[in-house]
Amino acid sequence: MKICMVLANHFPPDIRVEKEARALITAGHEIHLVCMTKDGEPAESDYKGMKIHRVNQSYKNFGKISLLLNDPFFLNPFGTRIWFRHISKITNQYNIEILHVHDLPIVATTLLVSKKQKIPVIFDMHENWPEALRAWGKKHLHQFITFNITLHKMLEKYCVNNVNHIIVVVDEQKDRLVKMGILSDKITVVMNTEDLDVFDNAVIDDDIVTKYNNNFIISYIGGFGPHRGLDTPIKAMPKILQKIPDAKLLLVGKGGNEDDLKQLCGKLGVKENVIFTGWVDFKYVPTYIHISGVCLVPHRSNGHTETTIPHKIFQYMLMGKPIIVTDVGPLALVAKFADSGIVVPSGGYDEMAEAVIKLYENPELAKAFGNNGRKTVMAGLNWETDAENLCELYEQLEKS
Repeated sequence: MKICMVLANHFPPDIRVEKEARALITAGHEIHLVCMTKDGEPAESDYKGMKIHRVNQSYKNFGKISLLLNDPFFLNPFGTRIWFRHISKITNQYNIEILHVHDLPIVATTLLVSKKQKIPVIFDMHENWPEALRAWGKKHLHQFITFNITLHKMLEKYCVNNVNHIIVVVDEQKDRLVKMGILSDKITVVMNTEDLDVFDNAVIDDDIVTKYNNNFIISYIGGFGPHRGLDTPIKAMPKILQKIPDAKLLLVGKGGNEDDLKQLCGKLGVKENVIFTGWVDFKYVPTYIHISGVCLVPHRSNGHTETTIPHKIFQYMLMGKPIIVTDVGPLALVAKFADSGIVVPSGGYDEMAEAVIKLYENPELAKAFGNNGRKTVMAGLNWETDAENLCELYEQLEKS
């Protein structure tokens, strides 16, 4: 089949989009991706077997008002003209048979193309978008529409009822949609599990290993934001350092609340022991996991985090690391199912400190958790399994 994926963001990187595209290409499908452009990027390029078509939304080409109205994140339920034209052009030029759209902001526009050209739409729901917006919060007056939860819920309801099929990342999201009246058969779960080959064949960077060779490393890898709960391990550090003086908390990534987190480190007197690496190339992620004594997913419990799951938990487990996660539904479920680590209360920094100290003082327990996690991933909680689910969905669509 000829498939056009639509992503209202830059690409690369997007781990989920890349894994899905790779799986579908391997299964014999032709993949096109319509996404945003950055300055200096070509309008079209080839990337690992897929054809990328970029939408130019720069201020150089549009007035500010026109650009805002054509921004998929501005909550335009009637579609954005520039995206509509671009998607329509690609579907016509390449005889696209399926539109596979990633996340809510661009679904309405894609549905307009679908209606005009009679092409089915798959909605790949990475996030519970309305609740994600609530978790991210609004900071400026002009974001009143962009972050209006009620309007986004109305838009989500319209979209899930009008697309042909929905892909979600966890059963909790599927259950939520079923409660909204969506038929279970219309929903397929494709989790954010990890590709075995990518991590097992990863090259470990010796410079990073040497840099932290004398420290007990506690790591978090991913985006920042209030919903990520990164204040919890920072608040845990004073207690951890009493027992593990050489401990360092590595926060590998970046995000909007980084300055607040750094201020918290200064207030608690732990800024020398909390390292903000900034964004790192994905090729270095296995190395940061490799040097870690324990890996964290400290998400806050809210409507967003309870209906999704990050790639990082499966990456940690695949590399045999013990994990500490908060009692957010999907996280706790995976950790308990695999017996791969310790579950602590959301926001419970004392409990997190105790969990880190426990794993440090009981290396055999930490090793057992790590082994359990890896065995569970190798036994089927991996991308090979989820890729099969994705490809089976497309086989069914091809036959219908």
